[in-house]
Amino acid sequence: MIQNFTSFNMNLVTREQMTQTEKLSEKFSNAVGVDLNNQFENQVYGTIMELIKSLESQLIDNETKVDYATHVFAKALDEMVDYLESPSLLN
Repeated sequence: MIQNFTSFNMNLVTREQMTQTEKLSEKFSNAVGVDLNNQFENQVYGTIMELIKSLESQLIDNETKVDYATHVFAKALDEMVDYLESPSLLN
C-alpha cells in the first residue's frame, strides 16, 4: 500500500514537470490507446536504431549521417501525411 501511494505521489510531481515530448506521448496514448502507441513507438525506435547501426560503418561524418537519417524520416512522414489526406480516407 505504501509503495502505491508513493508511486501516485511521484506521478503527480512528474506530471507537473513533464517535457513537451512526454506530454505529447501521453496525449497520443490517450487518443489511440496505450498499446498501439507503445507498439508504434517501439517499431519506430527499432527502425531508428537499425539505421544508426547501419550508418556506423559508413566512412562519412556524423553531420552527414544525421542529415541522411533526417531525410529518410522526413520522406516517410511526408508519405504518411499524403496517405492520410487521400480522398479514400476522408469521411
